[in-house]
Amino acid sequence: MLGGRYRLERKLGEGGMSVVWYARDEVLGRPVAVKVLAARLVRDEKSRRRIRAEAQAVARLSHPHITAVYDFGGSVDENGDRVPYIVMELLPGHTLAERLAEGPLRARAAMRVCAEVASALAAAHREHLVHRDVKPANVVLTPDGAKVVEIGRASCRERV
Repeated sequence: MLGGRYRLERKLGEGGMSVVWYARDEVLGRPVAVKVLAARLVRDEKSRRRIRAEAQAVARLSHPHITAVYDFGGSVDENGDRVPYIVMELLPGHTLAERLAEGPLRARAAMRVCAEVASALAAAHREHLVHRDVKPANVVLTPDGAKVVEIGRASCRERV
């Protein structure tokens, strides 16, 4: 249980910096995705600042094709270390990479996905964020359209 409200149920995936869990928000009674800083990085101040900056950056965005951030917090682990986490929208569907492994998209579907991803990236750019890892594995195809994930891997550009 994180923050007294997010019950981690099963691991969805992991990357270089974090582990993403399927979780249940016990207060609002809904499923969510919780990204937790990897245990080996919990004491690394740079990593802790980076995950917080990720949460702040993505939380500034409100767009139908960008995964929503609901919360950011920290929970004390068994060693007494504060473990930061980001609570995000849980997306139904598969990644574009998984879908492409089955074969190419039809032209109309491909154009729709490209337009939705471009719209999401344009919204991020308006907030001076650049997604540094745009690839099929970071696009989830949901019943409501494509959603760009891992925008937090973005870098902030200086405002001109």
